[in-house]
Amino acid sequence: MILIRIMGGAFLVVSGALAGIFLCERLRARADFMGQYAQFLSQAQAVIGYTASSAGELFRSAGGVPLLKPMLDNAVELMNGGMDLKEAWRVSVDSYVKNGRDRQLLYYFGETFGTSNIEGELSKLALQRENAEKLYGEYLEEVRSKKKLYRTVGMFCGAMAAALLI
Repeated sequence: MILIRIMGGAFLVVSGALAGIFLCERLRARADFMGQYAQFLSQAQAVIGYTASSAGELFRSAGGVPLLKPMLDNAVELMNGGMDLKEAWRVSVDSYVKNGRDRQLLYYFGETFGTSNIEGELSKLALQRENAEKLYGEYLEEVRSKKKLYRTVGMFCGAMAAALLI
């Protein structure tokens, strides 16, 4: 009987630690997403500067952004179905981005893309890329500062539950 309690307690401690690691990985995924969004904006600047592509062509040509690719493909699919860029982008962002702050940053792209000449587009993309890179840096710092905290709190909660069990 005591062996079962000890095994249950160990299970709770490990489960708590894994929960902390999971929360940390969610933060890291959010940072990675924002880093890839900044990379996409850099690619968009280059493509628009040389070819003046449409949004659909721009989304299809995006490479090296696997976290963004499903969202971009969804937006292209919606635009092919008859939605305009602004609406398709908003629906796609809503489907793939859960954080409100991130959504607001991404909404700006869909609301303003294609509304000015090439120079205006390039300057808007540069501004948005700077904002995305700033958020990326903030998220990386958050990961660094909270990584140990999440693991420790998870393990502590598991240990407390184990202590109550035993």
